[in-house]
Parts: sequence; C-alpha cells; structure tokens
Amino acid sequence: MEIRHSTFAHIILPGHDSITGFNKKWLTLLALSLGTMMVPINASITNVSLPTISVFFGVGLATAQWVLISYLITLLGFVLFFSRLGDFYGQERVYLAGLAGFVFTSLLCSLSPSIEALILFRGLQGLTAAMMISVSMALVRRSFPAPELGRALGIYAVAIAAGLALGPAIGGIVSSFMGWRAIFLVNLPVGILDFVFCFHVLKRSQRLIVKWDIPGTILQFVCLFLVVYSLNLVENGDFILAVITGALAIITFLGFVYQELRCQNPVLKLDLFRNHTFTAFTLSLHFNYICMYMMFFAVPFYLQKVLHLDSGTTGFVLTASPIIMMTVSPLSGMVADRFGSRAPAFLGSMVSALALLYMTQLNVNSSAWDVFFSLALLGLGAALFQSPTNRTLMSELPSEKAGVASGIIATTRNLGMVFAVCYAGLLIHLAISPDMMQSTHLAGQAAADLTSGLHLVVILGAILSVGMAFLSLVGLKNKKNTVVKYEKVAVEKTIEVEKKVLGTISSVIMVMGGNHHSK
Repeated sequence: MEIRHSTFAHIILPGHDSITGFNKKWLTLLALSLGTMMVPINASITNVSLPTISVFFGVGLATAQWVLISYLITLLGFVLFFSRLGDFYGQERVYLAGLAGFVFTSLLCSLSPSIEALILFRGLQGLTAAMMISVSMALVRRSFPAPELGRALGIYAVAIAAGLALGPAIGGIVSSFMGWRAIFLVNLPVGILDFVFCFHVLKRSQRLIVKWDIPGTILQFVCLFLVVYSLNLVENGDFILAVITGALAIITFLGFVYQELRCQNPVLKLDLFRNHTFTAFTLSLHFNYICMYMMFFAVPFYLQKVLHLDSGTTGFVLTASPIIMMTVSPLSGMVADRFGSRAPAFLGSMVSALALLYMTQLNVNSSAWDVFFSLALLGLGAALFQSPTNRTLMSELPSEKAGVASGIIATTRNLGMVFAVCYAGLLIHLAISPDMMQSTHLAGQAAADLTSGLHLVVILGAILSVGMAFLSLVGLKNKKNTVVKYEKVAVEKTIEVEKKVLGTISSVIMVMGGNHHSK
C-alpha cells in the first residue's frame, strides 16, 4: 500500500499530495517510536505501583517482583526468535502482530483476579512486546542512510527514554487516583492509534521461507528462566534448591551453545561475537541497563517506605533520568555521527559512575530533590552512552544482519533489566528482612537498613559503570587503521566517480565537436 494513497497520510501531512522519501523515513521513525515507547512504559509503569500491588494481594517482595520479571523474561526469551522471524516473514508484519497482541494483553492485565493471573498475563504481554522491540531498530536502519543513522537512533533512544520517563509518572498518577488496575489501560488508546498509523506507513516486504531453530529457542528460554528462578530462590534463602536449578541452568546454557554452533540457521549466530568491538559494546550496553533498571526498581521502595512519599511524587522523582535522556540522546547521536562513538560512550560511563557513587550519600533524612538530582546526573551519563553505543552496534554488522543486530541489542537491554531486578532484590534483602519490606512505611533501624540496601545497589552500579568505561575503549588502538581504510575506500570511489564524469564530459565535447563540423 503506497502512503500517498492513504487518507491517514493526508491527516498526518495535510496539503501534501505525495510523501517524499524524506518524509516517509521520518514518518516511519515516528510510528515505530510511538509503539516502541509502550514497551519501556510497561517495564517501568509497575515499579511505582509494585508496593501497592504487593499490599493489595498480600504477598512479599520476592513474589511481587515476578510481576516485573515475568514481563521481562518472556520479552527477553523471544526477542531473538522474533528478530529472525522478521528477517523471513517480514519485520513490519511481526511488529503489527505484536502491537495488536500488546493491546489485548494489557486489557487482560487490568482484569487480573489474582497475583498469579497478573504474573501470567504480564508474561503474555512481554511475549507480544518481544515481537515489537525485536524488529523496530532494524526497521529504523532500513529507512535511514548511514550518515543519518546515529541521529535516527538517537531519536529512537528518546522514545525508549520517554517510555521510562512516562512509566513511573503515569503509574504514580493513575494509581493514586484510579487504582493499580488502571495503569494497564493507558496502552489501549495509544496502541490502537499506533496500529492504524503503522498499518498505513510501514511498507510490506516479501515473505521468505522461515527456517526455524526451535531447540535453540526453547533452550534459551529455559536457561534464562532457571537463572532468574535460581536468583529468586537465593533471595528467599532456599540455597539447596538454588544450587540444583543453577546447575540445570549451566547445563541448558551449554546445550544452547552446542545447538547454536551446529545449527545451520541458529536463533543466535555466535560467530558475530568474534567482532571484538561488537562484543565489547554489547556487554557494556548490558551493564548500562543493569545500572539504570536497578535504580528504577530499588528507588521507589526507598522513596515510599523510607522518605514516606506518595506514589505520585515517587513517579515524578523517577522521571529525572529519562527526561535528561530525552534531551541529550539525540545530541550524543549527532556527536557520534561526526566524531565517532567511543569518546561520548567513555564520558557517559564515567558520569554514570560518579552519579551512582554520589547516591551512596543518601540517608533517611534526604529529600526528594536529592534523589531527583542524583537520577538526573545518572540520566546524563546514560544519554551520553546509549546512542553512540547503539550506533556502533548497528554499524559494525553488514546491512543483511540488521535484524539480528536489532534483536541482540533488544536482548541485551532486556537481559539487563531482568538481572537488575534480581540483583537489586537480592542486595536489598541482604540488608533488610522480607517481613519488614511488607510494611507500608519504615522508621528507625528498619529505614536505615533499607537505605543500606540501596547503597549496596548503587555501589554495584558504580562498579559496572567503570567496567562500561573500559569496554568502550576496546578497538581504539585500531581506530587509526580503520580510518585509513575508510579514507582509502573513499578516495577510490572519488577517483571512480571523477573518471565517469570526465568520460561523460569528453563524450559531450566530442558530440558537440561533431555537430560543429557537420555544420
């Protein structure tokens, strides 16, 4: 379906009889960003309401956190599967199917009669989110030329940051006035609008025969579940069963690696990680999302239980990081396009480390503004880091592997989120008992214990941020050789073009000379 024949396109661009390539790529980015934004919104929208949900159903933190984990684990477990499916079946078809399913499962979440049902429906919601997030970045890359890719991915990062920013704010405000069930209903109008938008804007690609790697997909999901479940058992103090499930996780991981190495069409091509730059930046991005999401998980408990803030104020404080990211990410993407990715990525890592170390100064008497400033500084570091890193990851692989690269980035991001919840929950429980965490407000030694747990979380984040800085320097020694190689290619292309131009001019001169003599 051509966009210029669409009534919807005329609504978007009134007065235009046709949509140019320039407008089409930006409309595609807008459509994808609008839908993709809902994925991080629903990854963070329950953070503010999680204390309320745990009290409503009468469950502890270890059980309530599965409302987050079930969403993230299915989101993560099927990202690579759907990214490969998109390469064959059509990335835009996978995206549209996921968007429709996301709206429906959001309705189911709002109607959950029990904590078990909510966890189940959140898992299904994560599955549909995986369909969207696995192919969206590949669709962006397909729409933009290389010189503009960093800027486009910077704007895409703004959508992710906006989702993280709007999630706590929406969750806090809606939960305060309408209850926690209403937080899932905000997806309905946005999802329906974006489905209509994407249906008209996204061009359908040709379908190819899908070559499945079912064993690899199953092993990946089982391994991930066992790892998360083992961490959850450690958090609950069930160490013997945790050792058993941990051993099973190692066995399934080895089975997954064996399957992928021998499979002709693996769900994850492990040879991609022979590229040292791609591997280093993938690992550093994973660390960054662990740092960010540990804060989004742990800070709401500190704000509500220690500082005794309501959910609305908590949501406002949590918007500090994403608001800064929305502002700075496009700029850092443009800087990366012009000067390269490593310098801003290194700077962002160090700013993140400083922000997290600063948060060790928070105590039971701190104010909401102290936390807001700390999170804003952390957001600055993340903004400087993420856009250049995404640009590097999408540029390191050839265009025919864009779908795989997009899936790996989404997997890296969501794996970081899953582990962040597990790590933060485990560290908090090292400082305070699960029974005390069920209290609405804490005071005295209990408040000090929870604050100590938060300190453990931010110290881990600072260590990971320093690791990000070192990883971002990988490949610097080869940077000069890489530049020389690209300059050589550019010179060869220029000489080739000049020869063609001179040949054309010579032909014109000969024709004109022939016409002159004929006269």
